[in-house]
Amino acid sequence: MSNSPRIGIIGAGIAGLTLGYQWQKQGFAVEIFDKGRAVGGRTSSRRTQWGYLDHGAQYLTVRNPQFQEFIKANLPPYLLVPWTTNFARLEEDKISLDELDALRYIPRQSMSNLCKYLAANLSVKTGTKIHKLKRDQHWILEDINGHDYGAFDLVVITAPPTQTVELLSQYSPIAQEIAQIEMWPCWTLMLISENQVSLPFGGIKCKHPVIGWIALNNSKPERGSLTSIIIQANWQWSEDNLAQKQEFVADFLRQAAEKILDVNFSPLKYESTHLWRYAAPKNPARQPYFLDQINHLAASGDWCVAGKIEGAFLSALSLAEAKLI
Repeated sequence: MSNSPRIGIIGAGIAGLTLGYQWQKQGFAVEIFDKGRAVGGRTSSRRTQWGYLDHGAQYLTVRNPQFQEFIKANLPPYLLVPWTTNFARLEEDKISLDELDALRYIPRQSMSNLCKYLAANLSVKTGTKIHKLKRDQHWILEDINGHDYGAFDLVVITAPPTQTVELLSQYSPIAQEIAQIEMWPCWTLMLISENQVSLPFGGIKCKHPVIGWIALNNSKPERGSLTSIIIQANWQWSEDNLAQKQEFVADFLRQAAEKILDVNFSPLKYESTHLWRYAAPKNPARQPYFLDQINHLAASGDWCVAGKIEGAFLSALSLAEAKLI
């Protein structure tokens, strides 16, 4: 590998874009590929005529000094703001205020704006699903339409573990380690009510047979004036109901949340569900990244550390500082 490698990154979520951002500053030639229509991964937001709905990651914390320094040095001060609301906790059918151990930050307008900022000056190909790696003297990436991209000196995969293993299994022993990591799914319901629904908090973490989290989405800055609600099922219920139809999931989650909050969200202007098939690691790797220096392959993501946006950042920042040869 040369001193200034050409790097291909699969995945344009937090980890992939942070790697691209850091390596491009170091003078490396970086290309990023993502199967989605836009950048963001699990920090995506749903755009509606009434405002954005944050249906993936709900907020981020900034506990780690390395992450704090990255934000201070690279992100404009207007991009991230504290989510200034009350937070609550549901335990044994009782709701109480939640004492936070760290501020919760959100990008203005939508969670996806964080990734959009990181991607602004990067070479990113969205709508491009890479399904095969090919090796000659360098790495070539092939998409599902048979188009080739490359050649690359190093390939980094920031997809969930299952998809990462599918790409790496023929070429690197790190695939065997990554295959041990399992992910929880998460069903998410997005609602916009025609009525103004008053809640004494912006987010509630639930210990409940069905619900894991409820957020008053419009309590975040620039998310519209109408009552918008995000309801996320807990990990186990989501896994047990992977095959359920969206209509069933929407009704079940809405009714469960209405019972918890003692409210009625109907009539609705908007209702939609989304299944995050790979939402959070069951058993994180507990190492910041995987690097195969012999074959010039690597993997990074929140599943390497402990889930969450901060974990994805820390995984990427650690790999960006690693010796690649």
